[in-house]
This record gives sequence, structure tokens and C-alpha cells, in this order.
Amino acid sequence: MKTFKYIYPFLKNIVIGFKFSQNPFSPLVYILFILTIPLTAQIRLSDNFEGDLSRWILIGDKSIKIINSNDPIHRHVMELKPNGAVYALIKDSNKWGGIRITGELLFPDNQHNYFGLIYNYQNHGSRFDFGSIYVKGNGSYIRVNPHRDGNVSRLMYEEFKTSLTGNHKIIIKKWHKFKAEIIGPVCHFYVGDMSIPKVTFDLYEHTGGLVGFKPRVAGYPVWIDNIKVVSIKRFSYNGPNIPHFVYEPDALITRWEFIGPLHNPVNEIEQVSDPFKSEIRTRSKIYSWKPFSTDPRGAVITGKITEYLGNRPVAYFRTLLESKIERSVVLHFSTLDEIGLWVNGWFSGYVYRNSYGPQGSRDWNAWFDFWKNPRHEGRKLPIKLKPGKNQVIIRVRNGQYASGGFFLHLEELPLKGED
Repeated sequence: MKTFKYIYPFLKNIVIGFKFSQNPFSPLVYILFILTIPLTAQIRLSDNFEGDLSRWILIGDKSIKIINSNDPIHRHVMELKPNGAVYALIKDSNKWGGIRITGELLFPDNQHNYFGLIYNYQNHGSRFDFGSIYVKGNGSYIRVNPHRDGNVSRLMYEEFKTSLTGNHKIIIKKWHKFKAEIIGPVCHFYVGDMSIPKVTFDLYEHTGGLVGFKPRVAGYPVWIDNIKVVSIKRFSYNGPNIPHFVYEPDALITRWEFIGPLHNPVNEIEQVSDPFKSEIRTRSKIYSWKPFSTDPRGAVITGKITEYLGNRPVAYFRTLLESKIERSVVLHFSTLDEIGLWVNGWFSGYVYRNSYGPQGSRDWNAWFDFWKNPRHEGRKLPIKLKPGKNQVIIRVRNGQYASGGFFLHLEELPLKGED
């Protein structure tokens, strides 16, 4: 019955076209009717898990299986059980372009669990990256959580955390509908209400790749059923971003270059004082600064360069600061990386990833509004600038879980005699 529902429009057009076969214009009419079939609704996958998993790529396959739900409506379902990296990816989905994926999810236990959507999954050698949005079962909220070389980065996007309340609250042992529409780097994610997304996310860098699902790294399982994927050319929702934020990248330092990824720190890179030098030569290698783009918020996503699972965790980022006179300034950081800082070839200190919020509470997140919002205040490091161009070099090491980015704001201190 499910299959007939989707092919019915096609059959209907053929029948109508046949009725016009006695009409002298029947060939034209038939073609016109065929052209009315919506190409954007091309079905790519329909799986109710009453068969096998031959349409899926299973990573951590011992934790992915079809089970009997003991529900007469859902019958067999896919169970995703946490056990490190567990991904169920849809074969060939990287070839489909824009898609809409719908289905149902259920959390069978009231324990730590989540249902994660994977999109734009790309694997280059030993490195793999993908966008991810997840539903937390025993917390009833949504978070965005791109993975870069396997490292989660949800702490870089905490402003997108969205509570699911009222009729859309996640209830354990109850089936909930979900939908995601993915075109290029943008993902619209729905839970419960299929007309307005809960989150529209456009800050992940890759524009294509495989789609699929994942459970929490550790914890309890999630079940999914009735998965359907169709091709689309446009989003169902065309309103403002959800949640909506006003970013101010012009208030941050956004002009950067990078070197990396590297196996280990390189002293020669850190100690260069000439801001016009684009290459650094060592005894064995030549390193060149390359342009690096921040995201629309002004964030330096270091995880795009560094390796978390690979053996090259180090990267350098450089910016040039202009000053007419010698003066003191303060660099404000909100960071998930532990940073080493060099100014004009001189070591100027470390910046650690965690900061402290109201009443001394520890805040591990990196916030886009850290420089003006006292609740999200980050770390501060005073430095001195000389007249002319000043080279600021930041060294990061992606070896910690949930790291991979920072924001930087420059505060100019008043000069003597200024108000």
C-alpha cells in the first residue's frame, strides 16, 4: 500500500493520457500530462525495515540491526545502539543532490540517548567529516553537532540548542515523526510539526555527501522506522532562519591565514617576526601561509584543518594587526581550543578553553557574542602593538574531545590623555 501511494500519481497520468488517445492531439496531451509528474518528488529510498539492510552502509555494524519492536503497527525497526562510532549511511545518497528525508524515531529507555541525523558525510583517506543535528531523548531538545575528523563541535554552536516542549516534547517509548531537508550546506530539521522546522542550520562547510543516522557515542539505543528519501529542488520553508540571530562578524578579527595540519609544533613558524614573510623555511621543509575563511559569524573553525583522529593535530593561524602608534590592546577569546600566542615572533601566553560564567559556573562553550555579553565572557590577553603591521600567530592543537574553533575580538585601550 505504501508503494502504491507514491506511484498512484504516475499511473493516474498514464490513464488520463490513454483516454485522450482518440483525440487528434493525443500525443501532445499525453506528453503534457507526463510532464506534470513532479520531478522533485522522485523517490530515492523507502525502507520500513521488513527486509534487510542492503541499501545501507553500516559503520559499527554489530551495533546496527533490525529488531522486532513488538508493535503491530511498526513491526520491525532499525535499532542503533551506542558503541563509539556507529553510523548507518544510505548508499548512493551522495549522488542525489537536494533531498527530503522523513521517518519516525523512538527512545525505548529513559536513559542518556539521542537520535542523530548525519548529512554531507565525506571521507577523504583517514579523515571523515559530516554535518549532524541530534534529538536528545531524555532531555527533549535539539542540538547541532558537526563532526570534523570525527570530533564533535556542538560547543561551537550552543546558540542553536532548541528545547522541544508542549505537543512536541519527546516522550520515552513513544514514536515521533521527524523530517530533514538538505540542499547544499543547509539543513532544515523538523520534529513533530512537519510544516515549520525547529532548526535551520547553514554553518557547516561541505555541500554534499552521504546522509544517514547515528546514536549517541555512549548510552542507550534509539529506534527508527519508515524512512523515506525523495529528491527536492527547494526547501518547503522559506522564512527567516530558526533560531534567528544577528551576527556581527565586523566586530571580530576575520582575516586569517593558516599553515597545517602538522604532526608537531614548528618553532620556526612561531618565531618569525616579519609580517610580510609568506614562506618559512626550515632545514627539511618550506611552509606557506594560505588564506582561511571564517564562518558567517566570524568563527575560526580550526577543525576544518586539524586532525582529531589522524596524526596531524597541530595548525597555525595568522592575522595582521595595523597600528599607527605603539599601544596596548586586549585580545578577547572565546575558544574550544587551547591556544598558544606569538606576537611579532615573541611568545605572549596561553589561552585555555574553559571560562567561568555567572556565580563561578564553568562554561565550556564558545559564544559568538562573547565580547559584549557578560554571560558569555571569554578569556582576555593583553598584548602590545608596535607602529605599522603586527603579526599575531595562534597555535592550536586538536587533541581534546569537543574542540575545534575560536572567536577573537580586539579591544583598543584608551591612550593616555584620552577619555
